[in-house]
Amino acid sequence: EVFDLIPKIVYHMETYEAELLRSAIPNWLLAERAAVDVKMVLTGEGADEIFAGYLYFQDAGSPEALQRELRRIYNMLGNINLHRTDRMTMAHGLEARVPFLDTEFTKLVMEMDPSRKMVCPDAVRNNARGREKTVLRELFEGPNANGDSIPTPVLWRAKAMQCEGVGEDWVSILQRKIMSLVSDA
Repeated sequence: EVFDLIPKIVYHMETYEAELLRSAIPNWLLAERAAVDVKMVLTGEGADEIFAGYLYFQDAGSPEALQRELRRIYNMLGNINLHRTDRMTMAHGLEARVPFLDTEFTKLVMEMDPSRKMVCPDAVRNNARGREKTVLRELFEGPNANGDSIPTPVLWRAKAMQCEGVGEDWVSILQRKIMSLVSDA
């Protein structure tokens, strides 16, 4: 049934690019469901780009190299991530807000010593402090004012790409399907 959504998603995204469509499908489904109950949602867009949330950051040779890459991908957010989020939510009359991209918050985080954001390969392997987005994860350690807390294994676990969280080989199945529908002719 997800394949039946592809024409609608292509229409709203204005692209046949398989990589963009694969990431737009979960956004479409989430927005469709959320719009039943609310008119506005908060998203996590931007957190990976300012807190070093991608695994490839473990290859950064220095804090300065990491900071350059964070600035580069932050400046590209409007080309893909925010475009996708906006198109998929607005297709359902849903407003998406991006609190991690608040200008003052972004300025504060981007002025932080980039050595605090370095991603350690050992920490990635062990789901421990030093993995991607450590600074952000640390903000959620321990109980909140109500005494609730995020279980440590959940807080420090590896994240799955949004489109891969279904636990199947969804990406390659989707890419084959899209490629069969579109030609370069």
